[in-house]
Amino acid sequence: MSLTAAQVGSIAFGEPAEGALGYHDGEVDAFLVRVADEMRRLEAENKALTGQLAERLQRLEADRDQALERVEVLRAELEKARADTPATEAPRLLELAEQTAGEHMAEARRVAEELLYKASVEAARVTSDAELRASTTVADARHAHAERIAGLVTKRNDALARIEALCAEARERQAALVTELGHRLRGMDPKPSRR
Repeated sequence: MSLTAAQVGSIAFGEPAEGALGYHDGEVDAFLVRVADEMRRLEAENKALTGQLAERLQRLEADRDQALERVEVLRAELEKARADTPATEAPRLLELAEQTAGEHMAEARRVAEELLYKASVEAARVTSDAELRASTTVADARHAHAERIAGLVTKRNDALARIEALCAEARERQAALVTELGHRLRGMDPKPSRR
């Protein structure tokens, strides 16, 4: 499932039931803001890199077009040379011109293919790097979330233990107070007089 920075920034968590485990709203909100900011930064970086690749591809295509234009110029020169050359020299010149044109055409194709290959490799590398950074950010966010949840469980358990200790202390004090009041009340009882 794809998740955008806007979706992360707009997530709202409900309040937990009283006495149930829950999240500290401020911490969750701050964490979501950090994750959304990092996602926006990665999206912007990815967009910028995509633009750079598009510009590079346009330059490579322009270089290829220039190479093809050069081939056409060489063909035109070959045709002109054919027309201007006496019939006796024509076969030798024609062979030489065809060989030269073939070499130029092969070189132009090789350069164009090499440039397109380099551009596609660079595009794949940039995309892979961006995806790796994005997945690392998400993994870090999940890890931080798990740590915070574990901390909340520990705090809850500590608080429940403290509440139990206070309740036990309150019961002990109540029992002691009842005993003390019983002794005092017995001491206040007037003894019946014997007449």
